[in-house]
Amino acid sequence: MNPAPLLGALAATALAVGALAVAHRVRSKPPEGGPPPEPHPTLGAIGSGLLSGFTLLTGFLIATGWAARTTGIVPPDGLYLADLAAGGAVLLYPSLAGLPFTPRYAAAVCLFGLLVGYVTVTAVQLRP
Repeated sequence: MNPAPLLGALAATALAVGALAVAHRVRSKPPEGGPPPEPHPTLGAIGSGLLSGFTLLTGFLIATGWAARTTGIVPPDGLYLADLAAGGAVLLYPSLAGLPFTPRYAAAVCLFGLLVGYVTVTAVQLRP
């Protein structure tokens, strides 16, 4: 079994949960007795767009990386760098959007980080 995707998944999880914890620590505290601040509604659309772009780009790199073993046509290196940048943006987005650091959200971000890290490293490794 190849351990690189598993290590990538753990690294991505550490990045996502660590960023969520740091953002929670540096975020200003809500007024006493007041509700916690809500993220701006447009941030939901940004997250959806980031995730869609990451999913399409990673799927393309996995499919072409697999096919390149027989066709010899390899995607440019820039696409792999863009995929890594998109994966990083997707992992950092929950902390930048103001998601609170609660056990529920930390578990969700952790599971999401595992998926993003595993898929990203797999896409890079399929490049011949």
